[in-house]
Amino acid sequence: MKQKTLLVVALGVAAVLSAQTVFGAGFGIYEGSARGNAMATEVTADPASPSVIYNNAAAMTELEGTQMEAGVTLIRPHVTVRTETQMGAVESKADSRWWTPPHAYVTHQINDRLWGGLGVFSRFGLGVDHGKDWAGRYNCQEATIQSIDINPSVAYKVLDNFSLAAGVRAEWFEFKLDQAIPTGTPFVDPDLQFHMKGDSWGVGYNAGAFLKATEWLSVGAAYESKIKQEVEGTYHLSHPNPAVARGDGEGEIKTPQILRLGASVKATDRLTVNAGIVYTMWSSYKALTIDFDPPLLGAVPQKSTEKRWKDVFRYQVGAEYAINESWAVRGGYLYDETPIRGSHVDYIVPANNRHLFSAGVGYKKDNFFCDAGYTYLMIVDRTVEGRQQDGVLSGKFKDGDAHMIGVSVGYKL
Repeated sequence: MKQKTLLVVALGVAAVLSAQTVFGAGFGIYEGSARGNAMATEVTADPASPSVIYNNAAAMTELEGTQMEAGVTLIRPHVTVRTETQMGAVESKADSRWWTPPHAYVTHQINDRLWGGLGVFSRFGLGVDHGKDWAGRYNCQEATIQSIDINPSVAYKVLDNFSLAAGVRAEWFEFKLDQAIPTGTPFVDPDLQFHMKGDSWGVGYNAGAFLKATEWLSVGAAYESKIKQEVEGTYHLSHPNPAVARGDGEGEIKTPQILRLGASVKATDRLTVNAGIVYTMWSSYKALTIDFDPPLLGAVPQKSTEKRWKDVFRYQVGAEYAINESWAVRGGYLYDETPIRGSHVDYIVPANNRHLFSAGVGYKKDNFFCDAGYTYLMIVDRTVEGRQQDGVLSGKFKDGDAHMIGVSVGYKL
């Protein structure tokens, strides 16, 4: 077996931790509540419910008493991958399934100046299943990333109209990868099957600021630190020799810093308009090193892969119109840039820059509220240059989209 063939699997393991996702550019998730989703995720300066913890914990000082909210966003992606093979062009559709990142929040007013809050949600995730026998199987057959953040925060009213917040993020991070390894040997026809799974816990922090400038204008800013995840797990090969069929794998990834800036304008008694940007600092992700113990197939102890991701923006605008005291309708649009340079594109949920269109409805009665939102995500087609060493063929990603349905319910004690 040639050495470069042995390296294919190591490159693929590196790819899963650098994968593109249908949830957000890179592998970020930005859907923190049904109301936020319906307004293009822009609620950085709009503290209407406890879910504001997801975007800007400082704004919870506008919430009286004790309030709770919980829900889920259901996400179903689709994409077609066109590959150029020796037999001609082949189109494959990645298997579609529903992904369900959850969210739950509670805020509590301790006194006139101090608030405490807790959020449990998902910041990162991806998922794709191309099948066992497709042309790009040496890069990826199936991959999944999941994460859960536990985020307690405190907020303090420095002035009657100005608040600051800080919090700690404990984050669980897991990934799985299936891919094929070309062997050219008689004991497997035609490939080895590789599976790897690992997880880790990391700790970071968040900070925020909220200013109610006037009765009709509020502004907010929030920051999330990077978190170092030292992922440890195991790998398994469909190999007849037990000495090389199993082992341990370790890799490190730093999730990106995120800066949010937003404004909320009370245009009329019934109409609220929000706008903002999200700056995700993926440029800290320059390379990934994976260690195998014992060495993969006895020949690959370590593989380091250059990534060189770039910093990117999300541009977001959303609006809410109150029909009456109980019902409100919402809508929004956002443009999301991809951080993945063309030289590092792979098949782990192929993606590109995206347009997102959202709409939703909210209902409240007494201390109870319920929100629902729908978002259609449209991915811009992308040409792919082949990289044999990574198992990537020349071709194109096309017809990529996703349907997202969010539901949240809440109550004020």
